[in-house]
Amino acid sequence: MTIKRMTFLQELLSFVGLGDRLHLDWISSAEAQKFARVVTDFTEKIKGMGPSPLSGKIDLTAMMRSVEALPEAASVEGG
Repeated sequence: MTIKRMTFLQELLSFVGLGDRLHLDWISSAEAQKFARVVTDFTEKIKGMGPSPLSGKIDLTAMMRSVEALPEAASVEGG
């Protein structure tokens, strides 16, 4: 199921111009060095890509209000 969700999210992010900004890696809790390496590598990759192409194009305040309203709408519909 995770692979299906990741594939969908990668396609969605590519559609909105944020392709390659999502990464999945299977890491055990016993693999601290691998975790550090994966996070460091991905951080460097993102920094190398530069700022988000959507910077300044999205009203984050309006988006947050919409997200915060979701639980209220669900409780009204379910209530």
